[in-house]
Amino acid sequence: ERGAATKPLRPTGAVRAMAAGADGVATRPQVSNRISATDAPIIVRTKQVLASAPGAISLAQGIVHWLPPPAALTAATELLQAGGAGLSSYGPAEGLPALRQALREKIAAKNGLRNHDVMVTAGANQAFVNAVLALVDEGDAVVLFKPYYFNHLMAVQMSGGSRSVEFGECDASSLHPDLAWLEQRLAVQPGTGSPKVRLVVLTNPCNPTGVLMSEAEVQLAADLCAAAGAWLLLDNTYEDFVYDGRSHTVVDSPHVLHVFSMSKAYGMMGWRVGYLA
Repeated sequence: ERGAATKPLRPTGAVRAMAAGADGVATRPQVSNRISATDAPIIVRTKQVLASAPGAISLAQGIVHWLPPPAALTAATELLQAGGAGLSSYGPAEGLPALRQALREKIAAKNGLRNHDVMVTAGANQAFVNAVLALVDEGDAVVLFKPYYFNHLMAVQMSGGSRSVEFGECDASSLHPDLAWLEQRLAVQPGTGSPKVRLVVLTNPCNPTGVLMSEAEVQLAADLCAAAGAWLLLDNTYEDFVYDGRSHTVVDSPHVLHVFSMSKAYGMMGWRVGYLA
């Protein structure tokens, strides 16, 4: 009843004993099977090794050693100083309209993507997770090429696909993805003991090898995926790290998604800004 005195609730002795466990130590519920099946991030282990080896240099994480462009720092400072109600309010889920429009113009002019829209994300990793959650169901196969970017595998594992990841090999001398193997794998029909490939992932230039795929290779991968009814995701995080007069290639096709990042070329690692096209 309203106003009636209430006694504080306390667990019974039996409940306390069950919570403590047989050894008297408090227990906790299990985490999900998805998380249990997810690899631990190798970056954590790398940092532990570095801490025990003074002078060692890590080649494991894509850390750049320059600051964001001065114009970006100035604009961000002015925005924070100006304040305003809109600065701390909820914004559009797909990103600020002005930023999305600028990115549309960028991918059209620089990348030749004139038929793709843009979603701004909290870094390229969120863009990849969004794509996996939107495109892949449990039981669908996802193809990664060894050596792969570790976060790509973790994203698939965390979304329940730990048993459906298939690893394509790269050429032992050139480290380019084996597209002949991909063609054979995509030709396998469901019901033959292998799940349908729903998503093929290529990082170009590759993290960790730095290999840049040619225009012909990227187009072939896109054509193979189109013929098989599979999505192709191109991670273009290192699109600006191309040398010796070569060029970075993407494919403007409705079955191809593109991940981009501000972290590397623009030195905005901690800003956590990426986008999906």
